[in-house]
Amino acid sequence: MRPLLALLLLFSLSTTTNAQTVVRITNLTITEKEVATPGPELSSQLKGAEGSERVVLFSDGPFSIRTWFKVSTHKSPRSSTKDSAVNLIMELDLLENGKKKDNRRVEKIFYMDQARTTTYNEKFVIKKGIDVRVIHVKFDATIE
Repeated sequence: MRPLLALLLLFSLSTTTNAQTVVRITNLTITEKEVATPGPELSSQLKGAEGSERVVLFSDGPFSIRTWFKVSTHKSPRSSTKDSAVNLIMELDLLENGKKKDNRRVEKIFYMDQARTTTYNEKFVIKKGIDVRVIHVKFDATIE
């Protein structure tokens, strides 16, 4: 009985020390000229508790949106609130025909036991002479 218990304890410790963080993107909507296009739900698993990843959010012909996100924790010896914080940085790039047209960088910090879910709502503008395209990107991001 004891060897089985020791093996079970060793297995549970090894799985908790190699925690995997998953970033889920849901409710993706791309709106242009009052026409809303839903996007796919995506999830990306990091190689550990912290890290970064690149994901294509949406692609439709010459137009695409990609994101780079990074999940990290704060180290603050003077504040238990800041020491338990999780930081999510997202960079959104709007591409047309493979060329970057516009980008946004958004940072969200989750403290203590706060739900690690946030809604992003960004507006991109592409200008070509007197022609202007306005594209709204909205989605929910969750860290698990």
